Amino acid sequence: MTIRKNQKTIDEIKEKVLNNIRSFGFIVKRNENLGKTIYSIDNDRIFVDIIYASLNNREEYFFGIEQEQFEKMYEKTRNFFQIFVCENEKQAFIIPLSFMIEILKDVKATDHTSFRQWKPIIKVKNGLYVLRLFGHYNITDYLNRYDYLATDEKELGLLKTLDIRYTPEIRIQRAEEEYKNIAEENDLNKESIHSTTIDMLKNIGKWNGFNVLTESKPLRMDNSPYNIDCLWYKGDDLYLAIEVCDKGNVEKDKDALKLAKSFGARKVIIVSNINKLERIRKIFMFNGEIKFWTEVWSFERVFKMYKLGKEFFENFEKFKTYNWNENLMEYL
Repeated sequence: MTIRKNQKTIDEIKEKVLNNIRSFGFIVKRNENLGKTIYSIDNDRIFVDIIYASLNNREEYFFGIEQEQFEKMYEKTRNFFQIFVCENEKQAFIIPLSFMIEILKDVKATDHTSFRQWKPIIKVKNGLYVLRLFGHYNITDYLNRYDYLATDEKELGLLKTLDIRYTPEIRIQRAEEEYKNIAEENDLNKESIHSTTIDMLKNIGKWNGFNVLTESKPLRMDNSPYNIDCLWYKGDDLYLAIEVCDKGNVEKDKDALKLAKSFGARKVIIVSNINKLERIRKIFMFNGEIKFWTEVWSFERVFKMYKLGKEFFENFEKFKTYNWNENLMEYL
């Protein structure tokens, strides 16, 4: 069983993680004004908090996140990532702020003499990395996701050389690769990640009882200048308007969703890559009412919802259907 490493070794492992970031052209500097584990990337464009844990005798990685430091970062910027380093530099989980908020929400930090900490635990379960705090979160897909820190095509090109594995047998798929497999397995449009994602959203809406329009103007709004990627209706009521933004113009998507909200949409959603979040936040920052009704979903999160939803509704459809059968029906 692994014994906790001394501070010098831990610092060396963290430095290797930082060197992984630097090797793709990022400028990394420590920012002790914000916290002892906080680093800025490219002149404060992005901030990361790097924390480390060794494997303990229960085969878990036990972390501490200081509440005051985290809240200080939240007040300063939304371009922030929590990096959990498990045992060595080859196991670095890069978690966006939005997911961290979801994890920490409603969790009371543990009191210490001079500070308060949240105490998340990461454990390998059935080949997956699971973070446990108040709930259980599968974080496997966040392993070594240095691409989340990239914001332009040049940086993304450099990051393609990064070898990402979480077991010797299984390779993590990026969204651009994963959609092809999902499309093939589920007979979805295979033309692009954009068209495949629209197909997924259409099916998810139909499974939930919505009438779905794709790449269409809202009903009775023929004069609208925008076709919207996905519209979910209940009768004549527009519930959701969704734009899939992979390589397109975020400003155009914002304007289309703003118009959809004025047509009565209960909520509007942008599906995009995590590394576009900074741009999306800036565009919506000064756009008044629309930002309060907008959500950003990553491709990975939509893909996960589609796969889990398909499995659920295939069984639920059988479960809710009733008809006379000559023999006892069994679903085992």
